[in-house]
Amino acid sequence: MTTTVVTGANRGLGLEFVRQCLDRGDEVIAGCRNPAEATDLMALGPAKILSLDVGHEESIEQFAAAIDDHVDVLINNAGTSATNLGLEPGSAGVLNAPVDLTLDLIRINGLSAASMTRGLLDCLGEGSQVANITSQIGSMVVGARFDDLPYSTSKAVMNMVTVQLASQLRDKGISVVAFHPGWVRTDMGGPQADISTEESAGGILSTLEQLGPEDSGSFLRWDGSTHPW
Repeated sequence: MTTTVVTGANRGLGLEFVRQCLDRGDEVIAGCRNPAEATDLMALGPAKILSLDVGHEESIEQFAAAIDDHVDVLINNAGTSATNLGLEPGSAGVLNAPVDLTLDLIRINGLSAASMTRGLLDCLGEGSQVANITSQIGSMVVGARFDDLPYSTSKAVMNMVTVQLASQLRDKGISVVAFHPGWVRTDMGGPQADISTEESAGGILSTLEQLGPEDSGSFLRWDGSTHPW
């Protein structure tokens, strides 16, 4: 049985990852900030629902300590936006975004992928996969068109974390890949977004099943196509 860990599992894309992984027969370990309030997640019935705030090292350490299974797939999905951290809309541009808030978002959205992977390293092994859910605006090619310093910078950090983890873990047989999930209809993406959570999560999971060690360090779209860095 495949054991899959999903962070940010209580809503949106994370909840859909849990749903589809359970449907295909995985044992799923789900992390979210407030398990007692995660009623939709509880209804799906994953093997474990554990408290996890990826913005705090202590929380990540406690989460990892509660897992003694071999982990086949780690989906680093948890993240947030500058607006969720209290920044007024229209104030996220490179000329006026607060540095402290930007650093907070970098820690939550970008560096947490490194912390989560390090925390679970003893559970990962030959053939394990780490999927980092990034964004197209973390790309130097695409991000130049967006005036959102905190979010784009945080996802650019996640992209760097991806390629460095891929390099360091290759000899252990662990693959690490970054995925742009598309513009997804979630609380963050909004109702006008292009694709559903079902399409995005399904495409990413299907792509993961087809990837080999030679693909580690790639930046891919949800449909498996290559995304420019």
